[in-house]
Amino acid sequence: MIKRTTLEIDPELVARAGRALGCTTMRATIEEALRRAIRAAEDADAARAARQLLFFASIEPIVELDVLDSDEM
Repeated sequence: MIKRTTLEIDPELVARAGRALGCTTMRATIEEALRRAIRAAEDADAARAARQLLFFASIEPIVELDVLDSDEM
């Protein structure tokens, strides 16, 4: 679904972003910037989750993870 909207935006900022992203239209520039922002956030979330898994694996020998996950805690 495409939604039409009106907003005030700095044309020089869009032009600079368009050059940086290799886009030729305002719409393409904004959509590509949004896609890249989403990808960066999702990549950061995945990296954080991977670091958490490594951390839990490193403490497993000294902490009972089942107890931490239980209602007892």
